[in-house]
Amino acid sequence: MCGIFGHLASSKADLSLVERMAHCLAHRGPDGHSTYQDHELAFGAGRLAIIDLTAPPGVIFNEDRQVAVVFNGEIYNYQSLRKELERAGHQFSTHTDTEVIVHGYEQWGLNVLDRLRGMFAIGVWDASRRRLMLARDRLGEKPLYYAHLGTEFLFASEIKAILEHPAIVRQVNPEALTFYLTLGYTPPPMTMFQGVSKLAAGQFLLVEQGRTRIESYWCPVMDTQRSPRPYPEAVKAVRAAVFEAVESRLMSDVPLGAFLSGGLDSTAVTAIMTGLTGKAARTFTVGYGKLPGAKNDADLDHRFNEDARFAALASKRLGTEHHTLKIRQDEHLAWLLPHLIGAMDEPISQPAVILTCYVSALARQNGVPVLLSGDAGDELFAGYPSYRADQVLARYMRVPALLRTSLLTPLLERLPARFDSLRKMAQKSRQTDPLRHYLHWNRLNDPVRFPGLFQDESLAASTIPTLERRLLPLLNAPRTPHFADRIAFTALNLWIPEDSNMRVDKMAMSMSIEARAPLEDHLLVDLAFSLPLEYKLRAGDFKRVFKDAVADLVPPEILRREKVGFFPPASEWLRTILRPLVETYLAPERVAAVGIFRPETVSALVKAHVVERKYELWSLWTLLTFHLWHAIYISGDLHLGQKITPADVYTAAESVG
Repeated sequence: MCGIFGHLASSKADLSLVERMAHCLAHRGPDGHSTYQDHELAFGAGRLAIIDLTAPPGVIFNEDRQVAVVFNGEIYNYQSLRKELERAGHQFSTHTDTEVIVHGYEQWGLNVLDRLRGMFAIGVWDASRRRLMLARDRLGEKPLYYAHLGTEFLFASEIKAILEHPAIVRQVNPEALTFYLTLGYTPPPMTMFQGVSKLAAGQFLLVEQGRTRIESYWCPVMDTQRSPRPYPEAVKAVRAAVFEAVESRLMSDVPLGAFLSGGLDSTAVTAIMTGLTGKAARTFTVGYGKLPGAKNDADLDHRFNEDARFAALASKRLGTEHHTLKIRQDEHLAWLLPHLIGAMDEPISQPAVILTCYVSALARQNGVPVLLSGDAGDELFAGYPSYRADQVLARYMRVPALLRTSLLTPLLERLPARFDSLRKMAQKSRQTDPLRHYLHWNRLNDPVRFPGLFQDESLAASTIPTLERRLLPLLNAPRTPHFADRIAFTALNLWIPEDSNMRVDKMAMSMSIEARAPLEDHLLVDLAFSLPLEYKLRAGDFKRVFKDAVADLVPPEILRREKVGFFPPASEWLRTILRPLVETYLAPERVAAVGIFRPETVSALVKAHVVERKYELWSLWTLLTFHLWHAIYISGDLHLGQKITPADVYTAAESVG
């Protein structure tokens, strides 16, 4: 099942509303849906059939129908749980992984969540207690939203289904807005919609006797202060854990494939998948066609088609059945982008949504509805350049303060442009506050600029306190001497579930694709967060312990490859094929009508990036995404029409191979 939804009311639930919610989420459950009503509750689920293709879609019950479950995701250890439950006397009516949840709840109550290994959004109705339980998986691979409307309660896998309730007032959440502008996404429980919330990763919610309670059933722990296992043992442990995580995610009654970017993580997952199945994996990647009218097109091709070239190399070495799609860089992207922002529900400043949508459409058109990815490897094993840079900064900070601040830092800041990394390190050394230190590495937009951007000055003033409340507890949680560890821990808790996973889930599900992330296995997370940073950043390299664990599986060219993000030529798009969207939705009169940002400031940013060719990518992309979202969901003056299909996306490609 791949989309859940429901309505709880003190009088009687509205089944017709729940049916509208089902229709709204049909892309998540293309193989049918069912609904169920028990007086004050009505809920349902759509199905993308992956396990037990003959099972009925939607709601699954226990033997006496006193417990019912709706479920989005996969339970990878369901077979062992089923055997245990059968030994305890439970009788199963299907062979789905879904059914272990309902019997597991009967047997263990809320503790069933501790036993589930997988990705999930779950709704359980306990009729005898008149209790609704909702839960989201540990790493937040699956989203789950909810809203209170007086004595009514709504939940769904996507916000658009909740908006089917006529009493929902569509307003911007100003607190979420400041976080979004700074980091590109919103943290739970906030969403960009005032009055609509989301469960955090590893949380459950209970609605019982008119009261709501939210608790965490799992939180990652980082503790690198204990005596570490010897490095060779750590390498073996990582290898075993990664193999086991991939193997558990190969369960399927439909064809499996893999996202293959040509990076270390996706290549390692594909290699392990190939070895375990004993047959050629089906792999998918995207590249870019020519950008009409763009200057330095050869340079654009070299930079932005590097993933496609390395993916082809990996495919050849691993013997995969490889499929590549080249995105046609023309006005079609300007048509597509609003549809993708609509599919995301709330704005996330991620140009990579376009790539994820295309690669998902490519897989779906080739008859592969399940894809494995390499997501989260960089957070677990220190894969970003910023982690290494922060270690250099940490060593620099050990220079005596008087010498550093009075002599070395001023000298380094005056170095010529070719020493940019040293200049930036010197500038960052002035930021000793943990929040500002974190923002230097991770912000999309500097809050220093917000007073000139917001019409409401109080929003700008509230930005730092808002960020401190959410980020400082995470930055302070790990037991580690290294700030780079704190960056990774915070990213795994927030960026992975609320940005990366949201992008992958919403874009893949918009194409009716299920995405699985083996490196987000919570047992692997526990292992990775117990290893010292020196095992990850070792001998001047990054992700060393992971590289050594898979060195015999991954081509050496990819092991040596520098980190390159899954990123399109978005900066140039804003100046060319997306320029009509910029000129329409960031026009002064429209910005003024929305009433949040200063039109003159936005116009100055547009001129700087588009006309003067200065680099304001993140400012413009964040603002454009927000204003497109606002036009779709708040003002309602952008009507998207029919939902996009894999065929719509696939047929717009320049070439397919």
